[in-house]
Amino acid sequence: MLVLPILCLLAACGKSSVTALQTTDCLQAVIRRHPISLAAYVPATGLAGDVRFVAGAVQENKIFTEYGDVIPASQNTSGVDKANPQPTYLAPLHTPVVATVNGVVAEVATLWSTPTLGDVSVRIRPDGIPTSCNVLIETEHVLLPRVAVGDRVIVGQTIAEVGTLNQQYNSGLGEVEFGYATAQGTRPMHVCPYAYFAPDVASVQVGLVQRLMADWESFRSLPTLWNESTWVGGIPGCAAGPIIE
Repeated sequence: MLVLPILCLLAACGKSSVTALQTTDCLQAVIRRHPISLAAYVPATGLAGDVRFVAGAVQENKIFTEYGDVIPASQNTSGVDKANPQPTYLAPLHTPVVATVNGVVAEVATLWSTPTLGDVSVRIRPDGIPTSCNVLIETEHVLLPRVAVGDRVIVGQTIAEVGTLNQQYNSGLGEVEFGYATAQGTRPMHVCPYAYFAPDVASVQVGLVQRLMADWESFRSLPTLWNESTWVGGIPGCAAGPIIE
């Protein structure tokens, strides 16, 4: 099983202080799939699962932005360069977004960064995590949520649709962000979700995102868009360790 060092929300887990990164029971390998469908690119349809390959402009020339990728200040709402805490997939508007874990919906939250878009973050407390731990699986910048707080969801269940964020920069494609979140003290902390696929699906699911990147590089004739040397633990799509916001 591929696991990165993580920080449990120690106060919630019965510890006395927040002092160090550690492998604990708070973050476990419970993710079972991506929030949209991924597959090998089919030129006849222009699709790689739910992802549509387009010839027009997309931000950074990437159809997928890896965890830890540095987002320039000009392209995010913080006003400074920042490491992307949630892998981001581009896909056609209204593409179904599905649950990546079995669990219970903890929040359907309005996003302060994009209040005029009406998009939300659906946050699920996954099964298999101690109830004393503050851990949420996020799908952000989605529209038309199909679930409410307290609903039980299963892997693959439609929970929302791909939203409109940044479509003006991405040839009309929308996006969905995928996060594995906890906290350090009162500050949100994310880890790379691809390090926490369940062991029986990890090889296939990591392979899908690696194939997406390779197919896109071939489609765009840009063979070095993603730098494999930055992948922490050799995990495709994980270009950083824990990110504290």
